[in-house]
Amino acid sequence: MTFRYARHTTDLGTIEKFYTEIVGLEKTGGFENHNHYDGIFLGLKNADWHLEFTRSADQPQHKSDEDDALVFYLDAPIELEQIRKKISVRNINTEVPKNPYWAEHGIMIADPDGFKVIFSVRQPSFTAKDDLTNLVRSKGITHWGELIEFTRNLPYGRNSNREDFSLVIQENKGTCSAKHAFLKKIADLNNFNNVQLVVGMYRMHKVNTPKIGNTLAENGLAYIPEAHCYLRLNNQRIDVTTPDADIEHLTGDIFQEFEIAPEQVNTFKVDFHKNYLKNWIKENGITLGFDRIWEIREQCIKKLEA
Repeated sequence: MTFRYARHTTDLGTIEKFYTEIVGLEKTGGFENHNHYDGIFLGLKNADWHLEFTRSADQPQHKSDEDDALVFYLDAPIELEQIRKKISVRNINTEVPKNPYWAEHGIMIADPDGFKVIFSVRQPSFTAKDDLTNLVRSKGITHWGELIEFTRNLPYGRNSNREDFSLVIQENKGTCSAKHAFLKKIADLNNFNNVQLVVGMYRMHKVNTPKIGNTLAENGLAYIPEAHCYLRLNNQRIDVTTPDADIEHLTGDIFQEFEIAPEQVNTFKVDFHKNYLKNWIKENGITLGFDRIWEIREQCIKKLEA
């Protein structure tokens, strides 16, 4: 059975912006002038539900009260943290739910039509019996959100073997690639849905990565294209490279994103990055050769480990 929630509205554009940018849904389809209705579908990949919003010449006659709400269950506290940031940046006020349960277990805001939207965390636990999941359990970690927070607080550093995901725990450190590939692998082993491992190509410069400013300046570079790994959890970008990592600081500099498998962080990601840099050097008339650019990039990464 597939579930659809349908509602009439006056402004499809504003509704789409709210539910994609704040809630994290995707536009999965739409239609125009179908029996005098325009409409959009919003949801998540592989979900058996979606929202439909329609518009016509007739004005909506809404009669919702304070107990009417759409509730979105998140899988980890870090997702709620990201939504709080988006709400704050956009000056959207949180509201006090009439039902005290939601006041204790979630946050509530109103969508552009005034309907209540609640976000609440309901963390999945580990069910797999494989060696990697058992290693996680040996640390006293039983829920997905706990593992994300544990991984976020590990020091930044390269592991001795990119192909061994367990080293993130055993060596007590990891890079953006190692940490996020490890989390994606655990998610796959435990059948956690809507977890994507993403590579974002972005302009790494002194503003979004202050520690590398001097290195770039000494070599006459304004930026270097960098391949950064992070997750999408229920379509929300999540970065646990360091405790203070905030992917929102990079979004304006990301110019390409694509999904990869955990095993691809080793050879595929590195080869893609190197080939991209070679083309970037050629197309932008960079006077430094690839070997020198890669050396500078390695120096920048070392700065991040300090």
